[in-house]
Amino acid sequence: MREFLRWYGMLNAWILQLAFFKRKTYYEDKSVQGRYIKGGALVVSNHFHVFDYMMTAYAVIFRKLYVVMRSDVAQTPFKKWIMSIFGGILSDRDVNGMKFVDESVSLLRKGRVVQIFPEAYITTDGNMRDFKYGYIIIAQRADKPIIPIISDGNYGWLKRTHIIIGKPIILSDYCPLAYPSKEDIAELNSIVYNKCVELKAELDRRIAEDKKFGRTTKKGTAQ
Repeated sequence: MREFLRWYGMLNAWILQLAFFKRKTYYEDKSVQGRYIKGGALVVSNHFHVFDYMMTAYAVIFRKLYVVMRSDVAQTPFKKWIMSIFGGILSDRDVNGMKFVDESVSLLRKGRVVQIFPEAYITTDGNMRDFKYGYIIIAQRADKPIIPIISDGNYGWLKRTHIIIGKPIILSDYCPLAYPSKEDIAELNSIVYNKCVELKAELDRRIAEDKKFGRTTKKGTAQ
């Protein structure tokens, strides 16, 4: 029943999201086009707005996208129910528990797709804040790849949203340890963060290039 309601909501909002986002997608590597989201994967994204999740959900429309979000977003039982339909994983900043980590790991091991915003807060100046380490623990414990999806946050009826999808990052390629130390986790976080910064710069470059040559197609491949 919940899956039916999710699809019902997604399909009913399909035309609206096309008009609102007008999304143009770039890829870090053209060989991953159409194959970047198979199996379990942790999507790591920068954070501009509550629209970030909606935009990504439509970018990976054929997979249910679960998302880690603040518990105060679901302040009433009804909102909590709605969030559960669309894949909300609640994280309480005021509690030192790690329930959201366990829930995310469980979903990833089942082959699901989970999105997390490691900055934990919405940017106010367009720049990426430092990443919290929790997502590293999730990906490491689940033994699933991290897929960076970076947005320019350019949302609005008369605007066009641009995103770039990076190649999967396999943490075990950098640290094969089952139980990495705090130093190892910090190093892995730096690797992912720096990759996201690079992708943001590449996205800005591709947008500028398209504007220069007057390109208006909805899909592109980063070179």
